Amino acid sequence: MANDTLNKNRFELEQALVQLFRAMQELIALSKKERIYLLNEPDQILQIVEDKEALLDRVTTLEDKCRQVVQELSLSLNLRAEETSIQSLLPLLKDEEASRIKNLSDGIHSLAIQAREMNHASQALAVTKLDWLKATQSFLIGIFQPEPGYRSPKDGTKNQEAVPGLGVEIRA
Repeated sequence: MANDTLNKNRFELEQALVQLFRAMQELIALSKKERIYLLNEPDQILQIVEDKEALLDRVTTLEDKCRQVVQELSLSLNLRAEETSIQSLLPLLKDEEASRIKNLSDGIHSLAIQAREMNHASQALAVTKLDWLKATQSFLIGIFQPEPGYRSPKDGTKNQEAVPGLGVEIRA
């Protein structure tokens, strides 16, 4: 009976890790798409962001499932520790099972690092594009904004207080 529970929990953990691995691969694919859209098709960014949010919700659910199964496995194996982890369970599993779980866990960790790096690069690209947009906006506003103290010849006065900036903030 205890062995059946152990096998069931181990199988559940493997399945959750496989799903998590696939979700991380999907996240990387979306991040690659995001970079292409940032460069060439900015109108598609909103859809990618929504897709990534949904995927990250799924990743969080899978991580919670893994934690739950790790807790159940540690109880089945009578492992008493304040914090249980997959790494602490590996020595208690059969070599083949431990190897599969370790490989999945290492793969997920590697994909998470890759996704994080891609997101930092996309963020830098987005900030650069935003800075360019702000500079362009500032330039265009500067072209159409009258000189300080300018007054239309129709008014008949030459000197006047500075004209407010048309309600638009200008930053360099």
